[in-house]
Amino acid sequence: MDRYDRQRRVTSIGAAGQEKISQATVLVAGCGALGSYVAEQLTRAGVAHLILVDPDQVSLTNLQRQALFDEDDVKQHRLKVMAAKNHLNQINHEVEITPLPAPLSIDLLNELDFDLVIDCLDNYQARDLINQAAWVHQFSYVFGSCAGNFGNVMLIDPSKGPCLNDVFPDLEALKATDCDLIGVTTPLVPLVAANQVSLALHYLVDPATVNYDRLLTIDAWNGDFNYFRVQKRPDCPVCANHKLTVEPDVSPQVRVLCGSQTYLMDLTERLDLNDLADWLTDRQIEVEQSPKFIHFTFNQNELSAFKNGRLILYGAPDLADAENQFDRFLAVTNHLMTQ
Repeated sequence: MDRYDRQRRVTSIGAAGQEKISQATVLVAGCGALGSYVAEQLTRAGVAHLILVDPDQVSLTNLQRQALFDEDDVKQHRLKVMAAKNHLNQINHEVEITPLPAPLSIDLLNELDFDLVIDCLDNYQARDLINQAAWVHQFSYVFGSCAGNFGNVMLIDPSKGPCLNDVFPDLEALKATDCDLIGVTTPLVPLVAANQVSLALHYLVDPATVNYDRLLTIDAWNGDFNYFRVQKRPDCPVCANHKLTVEPDVSPQVRVLCGSQTYLMDLTERLDLNDLADWLTDRQIEVEQSPKFIHFTFNQNELSAFKNGRLILYGAPDLADAENQFDRFLAVTNHLMTQ
């Protein structure tokens, strides 16, 4: 029996379109409300490879609006990308899932290969990063956002149409509100995600016929869907002036991720993950290992370590405690750093 029989029967997809979908690699930036729905739909649609990027753990407040996750994921403090991978594998084992429990960065975008990015982020700082990277590397991405009862969806490629700065001239002001906690209604999320996935499939199957200048706005409370034409701005800092402000962050300073008890530090040295995993295992510390990172518990704190030198600490009550935990970890593992 053909898993994708009903999708192949759609004339806009067909056998040739399904073959294109089944060869595609899609990077899903953010595995929360939008990202969990998007990842599930793309897995069911049969993409070849999904890359999930999100640093957070599953929390109880996520369950109101996020797909895939359950109460057991909350109790086990599972990373969203790892929990998502477990659930997605049960839906479609044919899809390769690469979980990356890290915040999106310019370095990450530079080193990964993909056909399309889907922006499922919850902050405009990271969205600006995708937008600028899309201009530099000339890739397309599907923007999506949710707040309250209102959502937005648009396919963006700065080399083919307006960029995010053209859509939101006040982008800098929006970035300043990134850490504000804004509510969202449960039914809005799948509406936005479904439109993101529909655009993604259209792009993967027939990129010559997609529109790069149409912004969809959704009012879930009143059931209103409207499209607006967006034009490039002559004073756009990205499209017109080529002003790029996002640089790789290699600061060893401890930083907090907005709206969470998650902290990160970028070391100036790379990490030998195999040596670190062996060192932890020798001390009876259980290690969850993948090619790009390892995840473990150290001094009752969960940590993820990446080969590029990034460390992520989960559940610290404040910045001072996070700095202390990082210092304690580095004090006993400095000999495992590589230049």
